[in-house]
Amino acid sequence: MELKRKLKAVVGVLLIGAFLAVSYEVFHWFTHVYENNARIQTDITNISAQVDGKIESIQVEEGSAVKKGQLLIILYHEDILLNIKSLQTDLALERAKRKRLLSEKSTFETELASKLKTQRVKIRAMEQESLSIDGRIKLSAKNLARTRLLVSRKFTPETQLTAEQDKALELEGEATLLKGRIAVARQELAQLESTRSQIEIIENDIRISDIEQSRIADSIAKQELWASYRHITSPIDGVVGRIHKFRGEYIEDGVNILMLHDPKLYWVEAYVEESQLRHLQPGQEVLVNLDAYPFEDFYGTLRQIGRITTTEMGISAKVNGNSRFGASSERVPVRISLENPPPNLTPGMRADINVRIYDWIKLW
Repeated sequence: MELKRKLKAVVGVLLIGAFLAVSYEVFHWFTHVYENNARIQTDITNISAQVDGKIESIQVEEGSAVKKGQLLIILYHEDILLNIKSLQTDLALERAKRKRLLSEKSTFETELASKLKTQRVKIRAMEQESLSIDGRIKLSAKNLARTRLLVSRKFTPETQLTAEQDKALELEGEATLLKGRIAVARQELAQLESTRSQIEIIENDIRISDIEQSRIADSIAKQELWASYRHITSPIDGVVGRIHKFRGEYIEDGVNILMLHDPKLYWVEAYVEESQLRHLQPGQEVLVNLDAYPFEDFYGTLRQIGRITTTEMGISAKVNGNSRFGASSERVPVRISLENPPPNLTPGMRADINVRIYDWIKLW
């Protein structure tokens, strides 16, 4: 009898314990939202080239950390470097040509200024000499008139008159010759003045040289830009997730070569049945269990509830109040931020989420 009473007591305790456990589980089920197919997600940055080309080298390995601006990939660009070198030679030649034209212009201007100055001084000297001869001609004319008067009155021999006439003719000849020389000198001066157009020609050549230098410099800048497209750098601080292409492969622009992700930016993405959405709101605490860390609990915060549903097949779908295998279930994506995430997280890791419903009484 005593043994039966003990057995009954043990069975009773077990039944009470089982009832309490079931009650707790039921209570916990109705006060929490579960989802056991969540995934670790992060922002993925796919790295591709802006131009077609063959990969010369990959400067990083999968899993290596990189800094923003760090060189990741080099494409073959020897042809561009040769073009740049050739253009730089052309630019140096054009600069030398411009320097020579400037020197020619300076020399020509100096020589022209000196010739013009000399010619003007020469003309002024001849003009002064012409004025002097004109004065002597006037004086000779007076002397000739006086001598004629004296000869007519027999005060002076006729030989004196002849001498004065010869002198007057000689002075007139000198004046005529000098005026001719002045006219020639002035024509020469005009010709020298006309050579100023050569300066304009040289200046035009200099302007053309400047334009050519600008064109070559623009071509060099363009080639350097094309060369920079063949040195692909990291746009972010991150970790190399996966390398899709390797040395020697020819790639087209826009084709993914490798991908990066930010190791400090992880979240949990889950798809919750639409029937559970009324229990969720941003700011709720979330318990997260990661398959990679089976004996640790992690916590997060519900940050975002999506507005677009997706259809999923599964046994959890309900039709007329009963679960049916293969029925479609509408689900909505939610995003959960992680507090103190563990190291070595990888996008795609599986997780379970458990969202505590604080207003569980509303369920009733």
